[in-house]
Amino acid sequence: MPDVLTPTPLPAADLAGLFRALDPPPFALVRRAAPDGTTAGPFDVFIGTMDTVRRVTDLPLGPAVPGGGPHTLALLPYRCLAERGLDCHDDGTPLRVLRIRRRHTADHAALTAALPAVRPAGDLLGEGAGFDGSDEDYADLVRDLMVDEVARTGLHVLIRRDFTARLPGHGPAMVGELFRRLLAVEHGAYWTFAVYTGGPHGAALAGASPQGHVTLRNGRVVMRPMCGMLRLPPGGRPSAADLVAFLRDGKESEELGAVVDAELAMLCRISEGDVRLEGPRLRPMARVLHTECRISATAALPARHTLAGSLFAATAVGRPFADACRVITRREPTGRGYYGGLIALLGHDDAGNEELETAVLIRTFEVSGQGRLKLSVGATLGPRSVAADETAETRAKASALVSALASGGPTAGGGAGGHARAGRGRAPEAAGGPATGEGGGVPGDRTRHQQGSGRQPTSPAELAWCPSVTAEGGAGGHAWAGRGRAPEAAGGPATGEGGGVPGDRTRHQQASGRRPTSPADPAWCPSVTAELDRRRAHLSAYWQRPRRPGSRPAPRPPVLLVDTGGEETAPLAAMLRGLGRTVDVRPAYPAAAAPRTVAPGTTVVLGPGPGDPLAHGDDRITALRAMTSALLSSGAPTFGVGLGFHLLLAELGLVGAARARDGATGQREIEVFGRRATVGYGGTRTVVAGPHTDTLARRLSLTLCYGPAHGELVAMRGPRTGGVAFLPASVLSVEGAELLDVLLP
Repeated sequence: MPDVLTPTPLPAADLAGLFRALDPPPFALVRRAAPDGTTAGPFDVFIGTMDTVRRVTDLPLGPAVPGGGPHTLALLPYRCLAERGLDCHDDGTPLRVLRIRRRHTADHAALTAALPAVRPAGDLLGEGAGFDGSDEDYADLVRDLMVDEVARTGLHVLIRRDFTARLPGHGPAMVGELFRRLLAVEHGAYWTFAVYTGGPHGAALAGASPQGHVTLRNGRVVMRPMCGMLRLPPGGRPSAADLVAFLRDGKESEELGAVVDAELAMLCRISEGDVRLEGPRLRPMARVLHTECRISATAALPARHTLAGSLFAATAVGRPFADACRVITRREPTGRGYYGGLIALLGHDDAGNEELETAVLIRTFEVSGQGRLKLSVGATLGPRSVAADETAETRAKASALVSALASGGPTAGGGAGGHARAGRGRAPEAAGGPATGEGGGVPGDRTRHQQGSGRQPTSPAELAWCPSVTAEGGAGGHAWAGRGRAPEAAGGPATGEGGGVPGDRTRHQQASGRRPTSPADPAWCPSVTAELDRRRAHLSAYWQRPRRPGSRPAPRPPVLLVDTGGEETAPLAAMLRGLGRTVDVRPAYPAAAAPRTVAPGTTVVLGPGPGDPLAHGDDRITALRAMTSALLSSGAPTFGVGLGFHLLLAELGLVGAARARDGATGQREIEVFGRRATVGYGGTRTVVAGPHTDTLARRLSLTLCYGPAHGELVAMRGPRTGGVAFLPASVLSVEGAELLDVLLP
């Protein structure tokens, strides 16, 4: 049969035939969010042949299809990180490729009609279903990591746990039924999908991913970093006070900033400028709500190399990225399989240009050919983490998907407002009564933002009336289900007030002096709108500012940017170019590659990176100190950022001591030579002045700037040298570009 890549409707009878075939071909069912953020409408049915390839850059190029469209669907396992030289367990999980031979569309009605005669009935959870360890085991791991890794290094890292079960009668019909149930229980997914490798007992992936990762379209690369999580009460109905408290939470905003910075670093490596930051936005799911941003830039690489250069979403790993990879390898005893990887569609537009679209493989079931099911979930641990909260977060993330395995599948009580059964993650019967104790989305497991108000929170359908939410429903954003309609997944409009704990108001709600009201109350919507605006105002003005067509900054002296090992080097280079500098990036380590001489008229910028500038016996720091000394002796104007700044201070004799920073990444308001500025920090060390620092600085004609912590050095300027301790290119540095432009020699 010839290939048919022009999408054609697939009748219910043909879809049923695919599910009941004795030896079915490999297929995929994929519903993607529309550009306007909606997820209703038809889904794609891809049928083809399944292969494996060794590397991401070996993915097939495929033909340009008349009218445009995808030619390849790829499943990238987490172990592909090894292609970037990063630590990970090599568990042998294959990089699978579905070469699309036939493309169809189908709708929910066709799926519903195709499944009754072939789909499994009843509870899909067998005996022994549950997490691979107790909640206390996971909490102990979190506490151990906080002491041994996070507190010492300021790391943000996602650590997983696995929910496992055995499916009855695994096969293509089961895969179709999983897809149907996921569509019903998770209304806010970026992609909902099910992929089957073929044959009577093939392996499968089925998921409802909330997050897109990298997209290539119309000459632009887009990434969608997501972090922060609000566990929703039963019914999925957050109150105004809960949303505002969530948006004000320092831990949540700090985590999102760290993730956006990590993915900004990836974006700047695979693009050629014109970077734009949008958000944060709200992305509500059935049981949880996230914040996400959208960053984009001009594309520089073909689709396969764009994909290879963006492995993987920092949301599923952490930051600093390489350090998080090492911790995951040490702390997670087994490989991750596909968890944290990507599902990708590669194709062409109607003009023959390459296109790429991906979703992160989280909230995803992995099913072996023997019907063994695994669902991995994790929580991002950072300096402000609390073990109990992170443990509850893992259950909240799993709860909607686990409810899809319940007896009879999703019902009116098991859609957006269903509850996970307490104890081993089991889901309730179809009638679904409230559970107690452990799960995300169960009464008894509410966050500090959600511990009840006098009035029950409003529904997602009502929230669509709020300008702050509907404004987020454009490209890249996703408004509440139905843009003003009740979630179809729940079988109809939400009813009643459900899910609150009357009289148990949060500290945020107590402070307001009033109980949350409906979004019809004008006092409600402005509070959320204002909080989102405040969050945006606390992100980099430079990255949010669109470049005017044809506008170019005046040329400035060229820069030699020395890479000292920080992932922030790429965004710093992009910012310098945007400020009119020609930038040459050189590695500082190994020592043989480090620059020692500089072309006349060039400014040297020592970039950010990890490390203690006063460390003894550290070969890397010793080499960096020697390079810094040589550059200062050359007479070239030299500027330092982060570690580079600390190295300059150390070589000039201006450091009294180096000490651990209280919170390695985060945002602070400081004064920089008489100007108040909001800036972001990275790294784990800060340096403080010694007893003779000021005297020596005056002798060298240098002016020092001190931070709020006693003796902390945050900036320096002089005739031929200067620097800052913070990261000007971080999204958390609101005035970073302006300060860099003013202070750079």
